[in-house]
Amino acid sequence: MKNHATAFLLAAGLAAAPAFAQQQMPSWYVGFGAGVGTLNMSGQDLTGLSNAQIDDTDTTYTVRGGYRFNPYFALEVGYYDLGTYAFSNNDGVVPITGSAKAKSYGISAVGILPMNQFDLYGRVGWEESEIKANANTALFTASESDRQSGATYGIGGRWNMSRNVGFFVEWMKNDKIEVDSYLAGIDFRF
Repeated sequence: MKNHATAFLLAAGLAAAPAFAQQQMPSWYVGFGAGVGTLNMSGQDLTGLSNAQIDDTDTTYTVRGGYRFNPYFALEVGYYDLGTYAFSNNDGVVPITGSAKAKSYGISAVGILPMNQFDLYGRVGWEESEIKANANTALFTASESDRQSGATYGIGGRWNMSRNVGFFVEWMKNDKIEVDSYLAGIDFRF
């Protein structure tokens, strides 16, 4: 009976070894995603105009890549197009219209909690952000750009559809630009 139990445990261990080895292998990955961004600024904060109205929601995109050192930790670099937000002001004298485009890039440390086919993760890192605003009136056109560095952080989940392909959903925040991004996309591991 002991020989059967030993043989069974040895066979089970050998059968599980490839899955365990695949999970433990370090790997590079790239990902692409799209979603919705929400600008957390008022029209006055963005433009300096007291009656400015702003469309504070737009489409966001990301392209990112990283290296997963083990099942629990990765380092990632990413580019985020955080959306273009239209604004207008009609104070009764000269109507003003325009838009502000936000983008950022940065590096994050990603902590991962693997759960069979799913991963939960959190990220924290540094980002360089830029917001470019253009304003138009009947008399002139003006533009301004502002670059700032700050923190980026987020949480997400990934469904690992196969060893090399995963579907992710994520909330990501940039402190300086004040954009919340809600993204969904695909990661490819190689």
